[in-house]
Amino acid sequence: MDDALRVVFEMNASAWTGLRDALDELTEEEIRWQTVPQANTINLIVRHLRIEAQWHLDSLECGKPMPTLATSPSQQAIDAVPEDFQANLKALVLYCNRFLELLRTTKLNTLRERTATAYGEIAQTEGRHYLLGYHHATRLAMHCGQIRSIRNLYRKTRGAPIRFFPDNPTFPHSANNPVSIEKPAGSPST
Repeated sequence: MDDALRVVFEMNASAWTGLRDALDELTEEEIRWQTVPQANTINLIVRHLRIEAQWHLDSLECGKPMPTLATSPSQQAIDAVPEDFQANLKALVLYCNRFLELLRTTKLNTLRERTATAYGEIAQTEGRHYLLGYHHATRLAMHCGQIRSIRNLYRKTRGAPIRFFPDNPTFPHSANNPVSIEKPAGSPST
């Protein structure tokens, strides 16, 4: 592996591992649960990730422009992806693993060229010459956080202990551990 790409590969591999962990042992109810009627479900998030993972793979593998950023996406192609959690998860695994395989063997100059083709003018912005190498990882990490939050909220609404970071001392998890904010001297009390 190109030493200059090792950190990019590790970042992508770590984001993918975190997301896979967040999706481990899901129940059918968790997959479709919404915090409020307007909220995304884990099912919809996985569908979204599956679509974007394919776009990232196509950009790295074939140099295709990134839909929504460098070219208009095909709404027909998007609509053709069903809300089938198992099928979308299977495709997501395939696309992410293939992306990592390609990233492992890509050379730095190839990544820069593929980024320029994938993102067009966006790639010309300072600090984005290798965007294709980290954009996918940031998307995975962001949605991993969403999924973990949904799963923790789902468990809390059922009186179950949270699944992710249950013993983190920086998060008070019960009414027995309230947070109080000291008011400056002379401020009115409420």
